[in-house]
Amino acid sequence: MARTTLRAAFLRIVRVWDDAVRAGRMSPQTAESYIATGERLLRYTAALGITRLDDVTNSVAQAFADAPGRDRHGNITPVPADSTRRVRKSGIDALFTEARYLGLTTKAPLLDLPPIPRSARRPVGGLTDADVDNLRFHAERGMPQTRHAAVLAMLLSGLHTGEIGWTSTADLDHEHTRVWAAGATRITARYCPLNDLWCQDVLDQRARHLLKHSAASGPPPALAISTDAPAHRRQSSVCTAFGEIVLHSGTKPDGRSARPRDVTSWLAAKVFAESGQIADVAIRLGLTSLDGAARLAGYDWRTAQEEDPAA
Repeated sequence: MARTTLRAAFLRIVRVWDDAVRAGRMSPQTAESYIATGERLLRYTAALGITRLDDVTNSVAQAFADAPGRDRHGNITPVPADSTRRVRKSGIDALFTEARYLGLTTKAPLLDLPPIPRSARRPVGGLTDADVDNLRFHAERGMPQTRHAAVLAMLLSGLHTGEIGWTSTADLDHEHTRVWAAGATRITARYCPLNDLWCQDVLDQRARHLLKHSAASGPPPALAISTDAPAHRRQSSVCTAFGEIVLHSGTKPDGRSARPRDVTSWLAAKVFAESGQIADVAIRLGLTSLDGAARLAGYDWRTAQEEDPAA
């Protein structure tokens, strides 16, 4: 057991994760994130002269989790963000959990260390129609070459950031003016109607531009990201694109920069105002929780029941 090298163990575990993905027990995004963390751990330990699995101690694993990295622009970040540290810790935990199951080690680095704290969830901001129009205007810069307007159009149609990175030109149903949303963790796959003429036009322009500049024999091009982007980077890439729209537009609901969730909340409130049914909000957004849909729409069940005791 003690002679098992980290590289040999990692390659064996990667095969296990690949099997789990094919069997539907693990999402491709999770597997890619774990594999990317494992590859970084291999490079990090090799630089320290560590080659054996059992030589990855608590202190080594902690130093790896806290090691400087690079941001999306390639700049060195001396102190990694807590989200980066959580991804690294999760990858190490998954690697050693599988290694213990396979009988390759009894070590569990980082297992007994305190969890990395998460920031409190910020409240959903109240975007106004004027805010959304401002986002539309600034998202159109460079259309149809840029992806920014396509990202915003899909958010305004009901897709979540975890779905947008997987949406391609083949998912656009021009005949029925809708777009297919593939679903994500706790999000149900569905068609989202393109009722907004701006969204229809933007996505149509983007699709025609991409198809014009893509190989006819290749896969349908993704609407918002590079088709070969790793699964674990697709959502962050979408969020980055939205952040650039917000930066250019200066949209700050409640005094802070807008986030994708604010657009989803704006749409939820709009759907609820039109139909009066929280279930319609849940269906549009692919949510399985009516409470979650109500929170996004800004609807408080308890207040409504107090106002109508017979409800």
